[in-house]
Amino acid sequence: LASGQTVTIRVRDHGPGVPEKQLTEIFRPFYRVEEDRSRQNGGGVGLGLSIAERAVRVHHGEIHAANADPGLCVEMKLPR
Repeated sequence: LASGQTVTIRVRDHGPGVPEKQLTEIFRPFYRVEEDRSRQNGGGVGLGLSIAERAVRVHHGEIHAANADPGLCVEMKLPR
C-alpha cells in the first residue's frame, strides 16, 4: 500500500509480549501463546487476532504484529 493512501491503526498492550518465533502463529484461529496464562486470567479462545486479520485482508489491507518494550503492537493498514 502506498504511503498517503492508507489509514494506519496501531493497538498496543503492555503485557509480556510474544516469543519471536510465535509471532507468525498468533493470527491462526484458536492459537494462544500460553494456554495456562490465558485461562488463569480469563483470556479468550484465540479468535480475536484471527478475526482482525480476516477483516483487514477482506478490505485489501495489511496486518502485522511486533513486540514492543513492553508488550505487543499490532499494526493494521487499510486503503482509504
